[in-house]
Amino acid sequence: MQKLNLGDVKIDAFASPKGVYQVDRREISRHLRQQDADSRQPAFEIEHVLLPLGKKNFPYHQHATWWELYYILSGCGTVRTEDGFTKIEANDCFVFPPGDPHQIINDSQHDLVYLVVANNTPFDQCYYPDSDKLWFASTVAKGQSAGLTQVKSGFTTNYWQDEE
Repeated sequence: MQKLNLGDVKIDAFASPKGVYQVDRREISRHLRQQDADSRQPAFEIEHVLLPLGKKNFPYHQHATWWELYYILSGCGTVRTEDGFTKIEANDCFVFPPGDPHQIINDSQHDLVYLVVANNTPFDQCYYPDSDKLWFASTVAKGQSAGLTQVKSGFTTNYWQDEE
């Protein structure tokens, strides 16, 4: 059995250049995989995420292959979807299958803390409706990233272009 304490998992701070997007996340599955003697790739990814007040998690996007389940642990905020904006609070759960665009927004006065559980596919592509961009990611042996490519109108572009 593999066991961990969340305090032992390194915080991966992710922030956009202008500070519109920011998350502090702990990649639980990655930490457990590093403890596995065979470095096996789990069938799912779990992240513990802190979204500071006034921030968005990522640009509005949809995945081609990833399912994402969200479980709100504390705080409140808003989820943006094709249907509009929906308020969320502690103990709410919701899922986004491939093709459903989404974004989490902390428009409250407190930090928003949640878990994300996603299937672990060897390839994913995201589409960003607001900026009309695509993002591609693939994984190679032992879960290492094979690289990222952002494309707009047939050309490589910066991930943050037209997002902030």
